[in-house]
Amino acid sequence: MKKIVVQAEALRKFSTAVFAKSLPEQEAAIVADNLVDADLLGVESHGVSRIPGYLKRMEQGLIEKCTSITLTAETPTTAMYDAGNGWGQVVSVKAMQTAIEKAKTYGTAFVGVNNSNHIGTCSYYTRMAATEGCIGIAMTNTSAMMVPFGANEPSLGTNPISFAVPTGKGKAPVVLDMATSNVARGKIILAKTKGDKIPEGWAVTKDGEPTTDPIEALEGFLLPMGSKGSGLAIMVDILSGVLTGALFGKRVPRMYEDPEPQRIGHFFGVIKVGAFMEEQEFFRRIQEKIDETVNSKPAKGFDRVYMPGEIEALNMKKQLSEGIVLSPAVFRDLEQTGKQYGVDIQAYL
Repeated sequence: MKKIVVQAEALRKFSTAVFAKSLPEQEAAIVADNLVDADLLGVESHGVSRIPGYLKRMEQGLIEKCTSITLTAETPTTAMYDAGNGWGQVVSVKAMQTAIEKAKTYGTAFVGVNNSNHIGTCSYYTRMAATEGCIGIAMTNTSAMMVPFGANEPSLGTNPISFAVPTGKGKAPVVLDMATSNVARGKIILAKTKGDKIPEGWAVTKDGEPTTDPIEALEGFLLPMGSKGSGLAIMVDILSGVLTGALFGKRVPRMYEDPEPQRIGHFFGVIKVGAFMEEQEFFRRIQEKIDETVNSKPAKGFDRVYMPGEIEALNMKKQLSEGIVLSPAVFRDLEQTGKQYGVDIQAYL
């Protein structure tokens, strides 16, 4: 079976309809949009392939069907939200919106979240800030499935972090969105779904041996992006987990294996460019930085040099025009999940 192409809006409507069978319509739309956005960027591991797993956790009572957000602390430039074990995407949109509003008034703002769940791609939220002419920062801790550098026992998640920098009206922002592991665990889950092998260096078995088998990798541990990735993962865990009052380190249950709520934390920051210099001057300077980077002489084996997030922006432009490419395995999972919830995916194609 060849890969299937689905238009983004059709996939978004189908995904929203499936989630709306259990979630409030507005929350369903946020979660669906976050997942489809990841597919548009080419980040298939965090796209609609997550829908069956998300819904399974909800059906098991590990995620609440409605996200009851409580403001637990606030100052003019900070806020803390309790997500009530609801949907990570929903509370994260709320948290970033709050950070943007505060930063526009006071120059900078930071917002923490606890008692939450998986939030999808962090860049979804940092790009919200960039759209408003602000620099966005987002990070989250995750299941303790990664070993610290030099260890043979997991106490860290992949703990991703993202930055997005505005470059001017109508221009794509500069975006960094990275896991602190060599690879996001979702890519290993996707490899298992597709029946593919994984590259050596992504993970080790539970006995600490190298493996290219995604099943062995999921039963074992991820490897950090060297000592620097390990250190960054620890700092993300401190800001997202320790500081917010969320679970952290070994305390975070595994997303798909442990029958208990994850109760993870997130941390968001926003910097108003205009609080530091006149916006147009910043945009002029950031364009200089972009130009000197992309115009660099390519190394052997490379056609050109890209800015962070540029490849994903090109993926989005292409797939918005031509449609999102789904693997047969992912499409089958969506089709089966749709039938389970009374939503026929064929009606949206």
